[in-house]
Amino acid sequence: MGAWELDLLHALQHLHVPVIDMVMVAASSSAFRLVALATVVLPLLARRRTRTAGVAVIAAVAASELAVPLVKLVFARPRPFMVDASVALIVPEPGGWSFPSGHAASAFAAAGALAVSLGRDRWKLWLPAVLVAALIGFSRLYLFVHWPTDVAVGAVLGFVVGTLAARAVRWAAQHRGHRVPGTRPS
Repeated sequence: MGAWELDLLHALQHLHVPVIDMVMVAASSSAFRLVALATVVLPLLARRRTRTAGVAVIAAVAASELAVPLVKLVFARPRPFMVDASVALIVPEPGGWSFPSGHAASAFAAAGALAVSLGRDRWKLWLPAVLVAALIGFSRLYLFVHWPTDVAVGAVLGFVVGTLAARAVRWAAQHRGHRVPGTRPS
């Protein structure tokens, strides 16, 4: 919660115009996150070749949703609008603590799990998920509901959780006798 964080958040407030406001409010909404997740996961689960990637994304988001509230309780960091009431919010005040951003964590958990599951060669499939995760993280700053370090740590935490979930799902699939695309049978 350094001065630079508040300065950056204040600078972002100068970007507000109705069309960007609508995009940022939508990107931060639970409905958008659910639709984005379903858009990624359902096609993955439908194809045998990518099913483990779909399971990894679900596992990553679930793990992120479990981990973030625990971290928030430890740090109990107030949100920007709690520290500086001079900015009028364009969304309802979110409840709970600020650090880390749960939105960023779950979005980057999904993107990380997808990237690790699909591999470097299939970057065209997972890069859009990374870009959407970045948009979600940025929206939390734009809306003045998170500090930059909340979003950064949420993104890192999410990516780590996504990586671990993808590896765990791949390991479990291999040890159940299922062939995981891109790996050699054990």
